Amino acid sequence: MLFLPFFFLFLISCSDNFLYNEAKPHIYIDVLNRSDTVLVDKPVLFQARINPSPEDVDFFWLIEKEDSQNYQYSFRLQFEKTFNENGFYRVKFYAKDLFYDEHEINLFIRVSSTPICDGLSIKIDQGSPLFEWNCTDTDGNGSLTYKFSLKNRQYTYDTILTENSLQLGYPLQKNDTISLIAMNKYGIETPLDSIWGVP
Repeated sequence: MLFLPFFFLFLISCSDNFLYNEAKPHIYIDVLNRSDTVLVDKPVLFQARINPSPEDVDFFWLIEKEDSQNYQYSFRLQFEKTFNENGFYRVKFYAKDLFYDEHEINLFIRVSSTPICDGLSIKIDQGSPLFEWNCTDTDGNGSLTYKFSLKNRQYTYDTILTENSLQLGYPLQKNDTISLIAMNKYGIETPLDSIWGVP
């Protein structure tokens, strides 16, 4: 099931009748359901709500990528954006009310992709299994970790690896199953295979 990342801004005045109040309204900005990392090429929904009405408020969204001169604006309260490049982005929501008070909030979003894996193999080396695999970090920083799990009826063996191979040091049993997951530094995972059985 695909969950659509959702960013929600809520702006509310402290006074329901501020048009008749000499004091300037206080506008609060809150962020709900915020995720720091989203997948590349997956749509992200941004939405703002202004109470009691956005009619007397000027606002816009600004999206900019770190180390880039490219900007994107949106003048709608709700819009959908698909990020097609990995990297860090700043998303700013700016509002100015009828008293010319300015309000803004900045969201910092990391766009990442899943690791790409191939070349899975199991070899028997001196009586014990040698697991080898090949994975590429599509974010370009080369920092991958691997969650290795071996299960049978008696026990479960779990470990975290930074190398692309593992030798257990003892023979596999017939009811052993092995799974392996590659994970980049932002927590985006790729299962290397469904489940290995004993060769």
